[in-house]
Amino acid sequence: MSENEFDLVTYTKEHQNIVKSGIDDISKILNGRDVEEKRSLLFCLDKYLDPYYGYNLPYFDDIMFLLQKRLFVEADKDVKDDILQLLTDYSRNSLDYLADNIEMVEPELLEDAIYALELTYNQKYVPIFIKYEFHENPHVQVVAKEALTELSKLNFDK
Repeated sequence: MSENEFDLVTYTKEHQNIVKSGIDDISKILNGRDVEEKRSLLFCLDKYLDPYYGYNLPYFDDIMFLLQKRLFVEADKDVKDDILQLLTDYSRNSLDYLADNIEMVEPELLEDAIYALELTYNQKYVPIFIKYEFHENPHVQVVAKEALTELSKLNFDK
């Protein structure tokens, strides 16, 4: 996409109904082929996952797991970026599927994937951060080192 181009992603009442109807309907869209529908649903999910709006979806953990799985099978880069943004913003304290499969993350997404793991503030991901601390990509290195620094601050503050 050039500097002057942009994507406009919106969602409708139908997307809201899909989110409210549960994980099976969400999964149908995300497992489908329509990239625009996927991106619209992911944008809609942003509202429903954000604690600010007060939606406490009983299938929140199922959504997080589905998003992690979709990251590894989705073909469209924009959809993957949207998924990573949701995982980064709302994952709470666990992204185990992502962590277990981190070596399969595409190189151009690795930095964001490690950042998502960092924002869980979960000590069990320290070995991953250590592994990528001296990665060939300097951006990946920076994120891994920042994660280690942040986690060490948390331990120091206890």
